[in-house]
Amino acid sequence: MYNKNEILDRLNSFKNRVDELGGITRELVCKEIAKEEDILKLERDLGYKLPIEFRQALKELSSHIAFFWSIYNEEKELISLPSELVEIFCGELYFGIDLVPVFEEIRLGWIDIYHDYDNPYDRVFHNKLAFQEVGNGDLLAIDLEKESYGRVIYLSHDGSDLHGYVMANSFAEFLEEYTKLGCVGGEDWQWEVFTNHQTTPIDSTCENAKKWLEIIGLY
Repeated sequence: MYNKNEILDRLNSFKNRVDELGGITRELVCKEIAKEEDILKLERDLGYKLPIEFRQALKELSSHIAFFWSIYNEEKELISLPSELVEIFCGELYFGIDLVPVFEEIRLGWIDIYHDYDNPYDRVFHNKLAFQEVGNGDLLAIDLEKESYGRVIYLSHDGSDLHGYVMANSFAEFLEEYTKLGCVGGEDWQWEVFTNHQTTPIDSTCENAKKWLEIIGLY
């Protein structure tokens, strides 16, 4: 299902390019793949099965991936971005068998506040699997609702218009599209420009994506 070398090559290409630009990067962490017994233990602790594509990512890619870059520098402009891309300043990807309980604890804490399942805003927090926390404290999650099972959803705790937005139709699609763009974000106001004016999930072939990759030097 996953091409590990291809995904890691993309992440390393962005890291190396940001290094060349004088930005900030962190070492790309890609730990060994998860063992079946460890996944089963996590599922027992959670009380439900992991979505198949996320489960396969842990077994085929890594039990823990950590990736980060930033082109923000308050003293000088490292790269000139057009107005439609000017909000972009960093990229990140974090998920792992060890991180799910941490991020799920955060999500469940939000449900204590947003507890009304009949309220459309509150409902978005329910029946999800949080797998990444982004810089502003929001979460990326996989939908566990029957009618939308497996989609990657943005969870905003502070009223964003993109709360509940479908970033990808599956976790495999999320990794494919998101890593092609260098994992821009993860705040919604950074990756939103790659959604064709909020009409699609993240699209690495959209016009803004082409501009971004050309400007960063990876098109």
